[in-house]
Amino acid sequence: MNLPNVSFLLVVACFWLAFWVVNRQLVRPILAILDEREKRVNSGREAFEQARAELEQALAERERELAQVAAEAQKERARLRAEGEQKRREKLEAARAEGQKRLAQFQAELEQETQRARQELAKHTRELARELAQRLLGRALAS
Repeated sequence: MNLPNVSFLLVVACFWLAFWVVNRQLVRPILAILDEREKRVNSGREAFEQARAELEQALAERERELAQVAAEAQKERARLRAEGEQKRREKLEAARAEGQKRLAQFQAELEQETQRARQELAKHTRELARELAQRLLGRALAS
């Protein structure tokens, strides 16, 4: 055999031996670490995406609930406002009715007083006329 061929074969054999050792002791463990890291990153990313989807779903549900509660509150507020307005109208009508009743009562009392005063005046008219005539004439009148 030729010496240069042996040294070439020896170099090739050393290269493959070194390649095998480096591959087995350095490259494979590093690749395994990188693969594990990529799996954890992917797992974390999937967990993040799932959590984000759940959060968005929960947020959308809370927004729907909040909108529903706001609509119910608006209805309740409108109902209470209408109820308050109805009570106000009822009280106003009651006050008006009471006012009309008192006015009618005062008018009746005034009419009664007027009638009584007229009757009193009618009773005393003769006496007053007689007294006035006596004063004007300066003497007493016969009854």
